[in-house]
Amino acid sequence: MILYDARGNEIRARFPDILTGEANIESRTISVTLGSLNAETVMDLSGCSTVAFDVRTAAGNLTYLFEGSIDGTNYFALPAWANFQLLVAAAVGEQYVSSVVVATTHSGSYTVGVPGLRRVRLRVSAYTSGNITVSARGTPADVVVYGRSVPATLHVTATAAANTAATATLPSAGAGLFHYITSIELWRNATAAVAGTATLIHTSTNLPGTPAWSVGNAMLAGGTQVDLSYAPACPIKSLLAGTATTIVMAAGGLAVLNRINVSYYVGQ
Repeated sequence: MILYDARGNEIRARFPDILTGEANIESRTISVTLGSLNAETVMDLSGCSTVAFDVRTAAGNLTYLFEGSIDGTNYFALPAWANFQLLVAAAVGEQYVSSVVVATTHSGSYTVGVPGLRRVRLRVSAYTSGNITVSARGTPADVVVYGRSVPATLHVTATAAANTAATATLPSAGAGLFHYITSIELWRNATAAVAGTATLIHTSTNLPGTPAWSVGNAMLAGGTQVDLSYAPACPIKSLLAGTATTIVMAAGGLAVLNRINVSYYVGQ
């Protein structure tokens, strides 16, 4: 016997515990193919807190994004947690994204928090060719891991000759991709004493607010000084996508050598 609610939706009880080798038959459609501008798959949430999306293509050239709606008509962008295992769009580990650019083959798995919303959708916002196959499931469980730390997958180190400015350059990650800096370290060591009464100003480019750091230049012979050891709770996102980011240490004196270490990942 199949039961239906007042709107004609099939009423399904909770599945019993699933045993290995056992398959439950699911008659509802889970996957759709999107292959045109503004093609979309829409889910009525009915109390769901989380929706999982799986997106795949063998030859797509398009952009898709995640959107939610409170009234079922007006939509706004949603952040999606890009799961580490299948992320190919940026290939940088776990991160939040709002839109994904596909240039060739692609497979991505995403989790979207949707508490309080009526509908969620995945929509093709720019289209050149090909298509994507989208699978989606909703659950009342809140399984998005908020505030989860993101591992740095890239690192730049730089030094220079004595009494010479050192520059660490994070190369452009490509169109639409930003740098996410997880730590910055600025070190000085001296082979001879620097009496020093001056102020050194270390600078940056392509970071919000263009941060700079001022330190005194006095050093002991054979000494080491940490001018900056910065590991923010949330990564610093570069100001412009597709642009190099730099950290520059000022020249420290005749016997002073600089060292810069920057850990980061790239994403949208």
